[in-house]
Amino acid sequence: MDAINQIPFNFNPRIGLLVSLMVGFLVFAVSLDLTWENLRNVLQRPKSPIIGLIAQFVILPAVAFLAGMYLTNVPSIALGLLLVTCCPGGALSNYLTGVARGDVATSISMTTASTLFSILLTPLLFTFWASRNPSTLEILQHISMDPRRTALTLVIMLLLPVTAGMLLRDTRPNTAGRIRGKVRLGAGVIFGVIVTLLIGSNFNSLALLAKLALVPVLVTFFVAIGLGWGLGRLAGLRAAERRAVVIEVAFQNVALAIGLGIAFFPALGGVTAVSILWGIVHLTLGSLLAFGWGLIDLD
Repeated sequence: MDAINQIPFNFNPRIGLLVSLMVGFLVFAVSLDLTWENLRNVLQRPKSPIIGLIAQFVILPAVAFLAGMYLTNVPSIALGLLLVTCCPGGALSNYLTGVARGDVATSISMTTASTLFSILLTPLLFTFWASRNPSTLEILQHISMDPRRTALTLVIMLLLPVTAGMLLRDTRPNTAGRIRGKVRLGAGVIFGVIVTLLIGSNFNSLALLAKLALVPVLVTFFVAIGLGWGLGRLAGLRAAERRAVVIEVAFQNVALAIGLGIAFFPALGGVTAVSILWGIVHLTLGSLLAFGWGLIDLD
């Protein structure tokens, strides 16, 4: 299995900075939808965001840890599961919540909270859980994760874009509204081209790793859906709020996961393969779930 974990992965280190910048632009575009009113809503109606944050940052990484321990013996895949589940919710969750006839305000509040908390929680939770698995701990011990580099990467990908996006939305709302779609489309297209080239130059390796990662990814994804629904039910949330919580918990910021994977684990194809596979599952099964819910009346 060591041979599988060391499957050759062709990667130009210069791509790492470009990916980080594109992820930053994507986060900036998402942040143009975030307002201080969203933060006030979190404080005024904290029940749904708190449930979502507990599911997303406390329970889901633990589920990914167990999946990495017992559903795969490829350490890089286990690392990939941890990385993607420690990332915040993505912009797609807000759109799909609307499609699913869920509570969009709850979804946006959760995205706001998870994005801000992830600046600290993503690296802390990833390191914590990865150090609990002997096979992933061994990888961490052989990879230099300089704290300054980690902080700089998160500043580029999260802190600066979120701050800039929210400030622009607050001070120049008309400008933010005009450029939001263009920034998101432009960064998304460039990021998509980069990922496509990355897949194309490593297709055989990624295909093999994706096949090995399919079961743990599907199990973790469906557990995330059940987790969001179950906790929402136990907490007595309305059906629309439960749908928002489910989608927010299960839909991570895959672009951020890919960017972090490339930045810190460029030679480990399994980490990137899991993030890409998770994104494919989002776009297929997740979209089917949202569209299916959209056809069902709220109870």
